[in-house]
Amino acid sequence: MTRQLKTGFLLALQFFSVIPVKKQLPMEKEYITTMYAMLPLLGLLFGSVLASTVWLLRDATDISSLLLGFIVVLIGMVMTGGLHMDGLADTGDAYFSYQDRDKRLAIMGDPRIGAFGAMVLVVAIVGKIILVAEIINEVSFLWILLVPVFSRIGLLGLFSTTKPAKPDGVAAFFQQRTNHKKLRLLAIIATVVNVALLIASMGNGNALLIVVVVILVSWLYRIWCLRNFGGVTGDLLGAYVEGVEILVWMTFLFFV
Repeated sequence: MTRQLKTGFLLALQFFSVIPVKKQLPMEKEYITTMYAMLPLLGLLFGSVLASTVWLLRDATDISSLLLGFIVVLIGMVMTGGLHMDGLADTGDAYFSYQDRDKRLAIMGDPRIGAFGAMVLVVAIVGKIILVAEIINEVSFLWILLVPVFSRIGLLGLFSTTKPAKPDGVAAFFQQRTNHKKLRLLAIIATVVNVALLIASMGNGNALLIVVVVILVSWLYRIWCLRNFGGVTGDLLGAYVEGVEILVWMTFLFFV
């Protein structure tokens, strides 16, 4: 069991972070399932880095909130190697091409970025910086820590409940090698734990509001993926992570 947990965590680092894991790791079903199960823990690691950065810079220096927001967003991108932002750009190119489903999937698989992808990327990055800058001096370190956790819990739920858009993509490869029931159960447990932490720090109403908003938007995003792409791809999952993080920061700003 210890080997399985260690291998799953190393796979999560290898596929979902910029941290180099220069090792050939097994890809059997139990290890891939554990890899996805480790995503909330990976989010906790990322959140800890972000919260620590804010603690060091916000309280120990006279740094402006705008510069601090830029640093937080930049560190988040660096830790993932820009993986999710790349998915967001590819999703923007594919959707705004207004082509049929097969053409959209082909555009999504093109490594080049187009005009629509670039515009979506710029709006997302600038918008996220502004949101973080507006709220960064008021949020607790726990809230900062939990933002990447919530996005990866949602990723577990979306991945384990939505069919792949194409049979030969990255999402399809991993979905064929995971125990979806275990991942759905883990997503529920992790959500309950994070809701309890939020309730302890901000009260019932605000915590439940955040969770309801994330669940509702995730459900609508799932419907959107099925309608426009026939399922999910690695790019759509990456775009989801970025979208949820922006959504949570926006919820902090307007409702907390």
